[in-house]
Amino acid sequence: MKKPNIVAIDDEAEFISMLKDYFELRGYNIDVAVRGAKGIELVKEKKPDVVLMDLKMPGIDGDEVLKLIKSLNPSPQIIFITAYDDGGKTKARLLKMGAYAYFDKPISSLKELEETINKAAGQ
Repeated sequence: MKKPNIVAIDDEAEFISMLKDYFELRGYNIDVAVRGAKGIELVKEKKPDVVLMDLKMPGIDGDEVLKLIKSLNPSPQIIFITAYDDGGKTKARLLKMGAYAYFDKPISSLKELEETINKAAGQ
């Protein structure tokens, strides 16, 4: 079975590197960006099945990236991974805006994230 293509957008280089290592070792194709604008370019170019994204980033933030991706191509599933916590209000808003899932940082289980990615991509 073909693994989903992933684009990850997060301004924390260490976190992005960990995601890239984890998913590449398991046979996934994952492209990464540390800025929202670069992430949007990757989404346009790579046409991923799933986008992993932080909420708070310098420049264009996750809200805007979500809106832009959905306006360009509604098919990629967006999964937020963020340390931002406001008692669930942001999570509810992002899910209503079309995000597929929301994980808190630090992420407790990369295996759970992997399962969510596969479900999101219909695998």
